[in-house]
Amino acid sequence: MLASMQSLPDELIIHILSYLEPAELATFQLVSKTCLKLGRDKLLWKTKCFENSATERRRRRQQLDIPANTDPRLTELLRAANSITSTLSTPTSSSPALLNRKPPSVKKIHLANWDPSYPSESTDFYQEYIQRHAPCSLSWFQHASYGHRDDNLHHEATGAGILFDSEDLADKLIAPLEDGSISIWDVGSTPNRGLITARSAPGILANRGLDLDYETRFRQSQAIMTDTGAVECVSIDSVQKKGFFSTQNTLNEVDLHTLQVISRTPYPFPIHALSEARHPTPLTIGTMWTLHLHDTRTSPKQQIRTELIGGTPSPTTSILPSGTGSHVSLSQPGPQSILHIPASLRWNTTGDVWVGGRFTSFLSFDRRFFPRLNGTLHSGAKTSSLAAIPYPFIPPTLRSPHPRAGNAAFQETKSKPGLTLISAGSYKGKGSLELYSLPREASPTTTPLLLPSYYHNRQTASSSGLLSVTPHGARLVFSDGNGNLKWVERDGSTPVRTLNINDVNTSRPQTRTREAGAGQVEAGREDFVRKILPAVDMSLMATMRGERRNVPVGRDDLVVWTGEGRLGMVGFGGEGFDVSGIEDEAKEEEVRVLRERERGYGIQMRRALEQQARELRWLRGYGL
Repeated sequence: MLASMQSLPDELIIHILSYLEPAELATFQLVSKTCLKLGRDKLLWKTKCFENSATERRRRRQQLDIPANTDPRLTELLRAANSITSTLSTPTSSSPALLNRKPPSVKKIHLANWDPSYPSESTDFYQEYIQRHAPCSLSWFQHASYGHRDDNLHHEATGAGILFDSEDLADKLIAPLEDGSISIWDVGSTPNRGLITARSAPGILANRGLDLDYETRFRQSQAIMTDTGAVECVSIDSVQKKGFFSTQNTLNEVDLHTLQVISRTPYPFPIHALSEARHPTPLTIGTMWTLHLHDTRTSPKQQIRTELIGGTPSPTTSILPSGTGSHVSLSQPGPQSILHIPASLRWNTTGDVWVGGRFTSFLSFDRRFFPRLNGTLHSGAKTSSLAAIPYPFIPPTLRSPHPRAGNAAFQETKSKPGLTLISAGSYKGKGSLELYSLPREASPTTTPLLLPSYYHNRQTASSSGLLSVTPHGARLVFSDGNGNLKWVERDGSTPVRTLNINDVNTSRPQTRTREAGAGQVEAGREDFVRKILPAVDMSLMATMRGERRNVPVGRDDLVVWTGEGRLGMVGFGGEGFDVSGIEDEAKEEEVRVLRERERGYGIQMRRALEQQARELRWLRGYGL
């Protein structure tokens, strides 16, 4: 059979494969290298993604045409069939023929109208299908234990960052812990995935040394590490292998090879947000009332005095190290997220740095003219997270629901260069997902920025505020306060899938605030995702290199940092990893070593007491 298939053109074979179900296509790929190549055809899997999308399911329901003179019994039968197909979570291409019957040209127009990719973008639709429809798995990273071995307690992570390798794939997960230490986990596809590979001494980030006993050092470090509650408190420079960690008003620069603090830079107010760290671009630091540029190539030599202008006065005069350079005073407190725009995408109306936070406008700065404000963009919502994709925003008005109307304007807009700013936050207590088109045209004014198009999803995003957002493949993923991870199309509203981390059947490590048994969760306790970290470098700088290759299947996962200080990984189509057995073995080994130490200590104490008794008997012999 394979020999006869090899004589057929590839186009004909792919057409035959289009009648197979996705599970059958996955099995077909295992036959040979040729079958693997044909079974991964881009257009084939793009069509599968389209046929199983919420957009196509909605169109099928709306386009179900029932003539007025149709027999009522047949009408009810058609409606029932339509209802069944609409309730399927992952409908297949074998839907009823009556619902699928349409001219091929019309189907192509619908497919082009739905296509989330851009002409200059390389999208792996086979992986897209897996991430859209395959089962999700949630695996928890090994926790850093402390206390007595019978307590089964662990340290909570107070932040998280990822160290990427030269292929822009996640290599290590790096997180500060509440005891002031730094832990490193393996993220790559190795047998050690999810395990701790290195850990620093406690208290190094809180600057609490070994001169204190462990309980005092832990208590003081915990108070310092959890003081501000900042989410964007970790930034990893994958080029220089350095990490930047904020604790209260101090920026700690750490060498990830030795896990030693290189420098500590104080700032006048608690640090609330750090931008991405990518050498040689300076780091942008947002404190409660100010913004700073931190150039790691410049070491602070002296301190200068500054005072806050336009905001709440400080009880004392602010002291800034000269290495921090110029600063911006904010009239409203609370920057939450800072986004860097690469120099290759710098336009006169946008600048290099975007800042969002508890204030209701985005702030734009050009690093060349810092600290001068380049412009503002009013939102009305409070921002928790900023992201961007280096492609133009497509307004909803260009997505024509009528296939015969044509989509020339839609395709023309997609082919133009552009940048889409993505914001997640809250508006009047509900979630707000916002998309903005940042144009290339120059503006004669600096403030406010005049943007041609935007979209605010404040109805269907979430009933609670949004916490984090990031691009994921050809989709967007965001988290809310209810514990949900929601994937939507790039239009910001069309749903793709939802995962609630509290509904996943997986064990959770016990924290010291719980009284339940090991591995169980306190009744009624719900967790949520504070920050989403893609396992592939999705920053604008990495995306715009022009050398982006297809990500290996199974590597485009998501790392999550939760409100309870847990670190996990969301995978697709697999069972994930399980470190519980390895942790049990490690505990058994730890117990064995501890027991040997206790036995050795007992032997030494017994020998010391016996020696002391012999000396006393000898002294008594001399009448002493």
